[in-house]
Amino acid sequence: MTNKTMKPKIGIIGATGYTGTVLTRLLSFHDKVEISYLSSEQHAGKYFYDIYPAFYSQINIKCSNFDVSKIINSCDLIFFATPNGFAKESVPKLISKKSTLKIIDLSSDFRLEEKIAYGLPEINRELIKGSNIIANPGCYPTSVILGLVPALKNKIINPNTIIIDSKSGISGAGKQLKQELHFCEVNESFSAYNLAGKHRHIPEIENEISKICGSRINVVFSPHLLPINRGILSTIYVKLTDKNIKEDEIIQMYSDHYKNEPFVKVLPKGIYANTKNVRYTNLCHLTVLKDERTEMLIIVSTIDNMVKGASGQAIQNMNLTLSLSESFGLDTLGHIP
Repeated sequence: MTNKTMKPKIGIIGATGYTGTVLTRLLSFHDKVEISYLSSEQHAGKYFYDIYPAFYSQINIKCSNFDVSKIINSCDLIFFATPNGFAKESVPKLISKKSTLKIIDLSSDFRLEEKIAYGLPEINRELIKGSNIIANPGCYPTSVILGLVPALKNKIINPNTIIIDSKSGISGAGKQLKQELHFCEVNESFSAYNLAGKHRHIPEIENEISKICGSRINVVFSPHLLPINRGILSTIYVKLTDKNIKEDEIIQMYSDHYKNEPFVKVLPKGIYANTKNVRYTNLCHLTVLKDERTEMLIIVSTIDNMVKGASGQAIQNMNLTLSLSESFGLDTLGHIP
């Protein structure tokens, strides 16, 4: 499939939603694969550039309805950038027709399935490489899990004391129209939502950190909506088990853990992670601090919710499963200003 003369052919189901569009943009500059199929129920029959003129002369493909026959005949790998529930219904139909088809699902349909690879490369790289179906992680869970892994693996925290305060840009809610997402509702505002254990990403977060800990862990997770287009900032508070451990030791521990990871950067002491520095990138920036007064570890984790939190991570997974360089098509710095 990765033959020098034959590029893998890639399809995107739900290509005109936010995650589908970011996937299309990133893949259009990825010269190791070829986009062969774009589906959009709403815009079937239109050229992709009819919906997004920015792609004019870059993507010359008409959007189609979801068609199993077309997909299995024209694609080696497909992304599902669709609402929850669609992939779960569609994947069995596709696999029954073409068992070699590789599938990366960006919805939540398979994230809690034990037999499906959870697509966070920093913890599941080898499993992802050998899998035909990959569940791409959620945006909030990506920021949280990457922030907690080194502390959990080195057992320097009490995992039953985890409090997560997360903020997301509006694109995290998707493209569908909702009154609470209108400009006049979110502009110059800052709001919490789905508090007290109600957010749909909590089971995913708890599932993955419980695997690391070897026992069932519950967290307090409080999400907020920021009046910005994109970005996630998660501030995580957790009790240290060793009150004598030094902040510099913890920073070094994190740096050592992620030293070979292309997309996770542990920032030097005194530099705080922020959303602007990771916009349009597949990077996760981490700031690690010790609160001496309370003996708490504070972790600040930032990602672009549309890239490392969705489409970029999906391409990172694609690269792994196609035996390409993991960072291919994803090496970029944040857009400043």
